[in-house]
Amino acid sequence: MLSFAIPFIAVWLFAQFVFGWPLHEAQIAGIALSTTSVAVVYAVMIEGGLSDTAMGKMILAACFITDFGTVLALGTLFANFNIWLFVFVFIMCIVLWYMGTWTQFIVTRLGAARVSEPEVKFIFFVLFFLGGLATTAKSEAVLPAYLVGLVVAGVFLRDKTLVHRMRSIAFAIFTPFYFIKAGLYVSLPAIWTGAAIIGAFLLLKMVTKITGVFPLARIHWMKVREASYTTLLMATGLTFGTISALFGLQNHIIDQTQYTILVSTVILSAFVPTLIAQKFFQPTKEAMHAWGHLYRRRLGTLSVEDLDRQGEGGGANIPTEHDLRVGSEESRRGL
Repeated sequence: MLSFAIPFIAVWLFAQFVFGWPLHEAQIAGIALSTTSVAVVYAVMIEGGLSDTAMGKMILAACFITDFGTVLALGTLFANFNIWLFVFVFIMCIVLWYMGTWTQFIVTRLGAARVSEPEVKFIFFVLFFLGGLATTAKSEAVLPAYLVGLVVAGVFLRDKTLVHRMRSIAFAIFTPFYFIKAGLYVSLPAIWTGAAIIGAFLLLKMVTKITGVFPLARIHWMKVREASYTTLLMATGLTFGTISALFGLQNHIIDQTQYTILVSTVILSAFVPTLIAQKFFQPTKEAMHAWGHLYRRRLGTLSVEDLDRQGEGGGANIPTEHDLRVGSEESRRGL
């Protein structure tokens, strides 16, 4: 949560008291620049074959929690408390309670035998239905999407084919159209006139992310290389940053110039930290696995895999801090 809270508060106060933005505009800036891009980190992990490592899973989970804090802040600070909001919350709670069971039932009974992909259609139906209710209630449609993803995570874990289908549809169809829409509101003249503000916001986001993530990574037994890699990936931003900025623009909270500044900063934060992380701090897969073994050993919660290795090798195969250090050195030599 520090990965969300520190950037949010710092950017909010900086925008309000240094740049002179009004309260709600500064809050939109804080929310937009407190995000971590799950999409960017997920792509890095999948393409690098790191998503199955303990460190890779931890980074993805941390990104999810950070963005969940962002979504809650956006939905709470700018909620329009009316009857539709209570209807939305009531229906969403019911759907979330049964969503996992319904999805598993459809996958088990129909998913494997129907070429029409009923499980995919069902999930999208629920997402669009709850998103429409959220929009009617003047809330943010991404909130129910996040919660639905949370409750059906177990189903996705057991059905990798469903994950691949949903990912293909999202990345091939929805994502491009969303970014085209978000880009249409960007003012090119405002980028040049606001370049200094964009640079200041980007630097502030990077510094606050480092402040919130790097010390915790070191406390949890990561070496400098792995801690730096984790921190830089947590400093990325893209989807939820642009969603927050677009929400502010469409609800007349910020103007087009402020929207352009925030979106430009978000886009820069998508690839600047990623490039630095992959160029200078990329750990080996062995080092990322070794950190997971070390972390579980320190907590006294060895996994079945750890116990199997310990039984086969008398404990010799359980990585130590020295193993982790060696993995880091191998990563450094491999660059």
